[in-house]
Amino acid sequence: MPMTYLILFSSLMMIISVTYSLAITQINAGGSLLKASLVKENMQGLDDAIRSVAWKFKASKVICMDDCGGSFQTHTTGKNLLINFTDDQSFHDVVFNTQVGRVCYELESSQPDNNGFFIRGDARSITNQSWSTMTQIYYAQGDSSQELVLSYRPSANSAVITTDQAKPQNLIRLYIINLNSSQSLTLNQKFYLKVTSLDVTLTLHQYEFNQSISSLGLISTYDDASSTVWIPISSTAEGAFADVEIIVCSIRIQRLGI
Repeated sequence: MPMTYLILFSSLMMIISVTYSLAITQINAGGSLLKASLVKENMQGLDDAIRSVAWKFKASKVICMDDCGGSFQTHTTGKNLLINFTDDQSFHDVVFNTQVGRVCYELESSQPDNNGFFIRGDARSITNQSWSTMTQIYYAQGDSSQELVLSYRPSANSAVITTDQAKPQNLIRLYIINLNSSQSLTLNQKFYLKVTSLDVTLTLHQYEFNQSISSLGLISTYDDASSTVWIPISSTAEGAFADVEIIVCSIRIQRLGI
């Protein structure tokens, strides 16, 4: 009988130990999922705040970033944006070449590997579709851990100004959100950020073409990613004029002591 009780007791303790280990594993997994969800909510909330003040002179908004276990960082010299204007033949001109910044969360090692997955936007480094967002929120591999990155790609649109002349006048507008005026930040736990639209600047590039053209390209290179959009051009046999307006909204992200 004593031996039987000992065996039963040992079996019971083993069951309790296994059940406890499974419960701890499930709790840890649940905690990781909650933190991953908070990271996404924080970044989406920051993006919402930036887009709500962008293009509005001196507009600002305060946002609370909840503690999600990760390290929030601004990289004001990150994301060099290079834009070439070209006919894909003999003509090309650099119309923009500036570091536009990015922000990221360095995630805990317990987070699942989602490298390359986009929460908002996609991998194209420029867009010319009205329904396509400028926002890019995506997972990437950082120097020491996985990151959730927020950055902004340029957006282009076009219009024909005049057609009642030998060479039609075309207008191409390129919109850029620039984060490089932000504070250099590395923050943990819960904190507040103030997002401010500092100014909106316009730079004009004017071009004349002496032969018929149907489209012109904008090649956008973000670090090692490159995409091209082709803009339809109104032209005659004598050629066309094209004005390229670069419209940049400078956004400042700073810590707010509350």
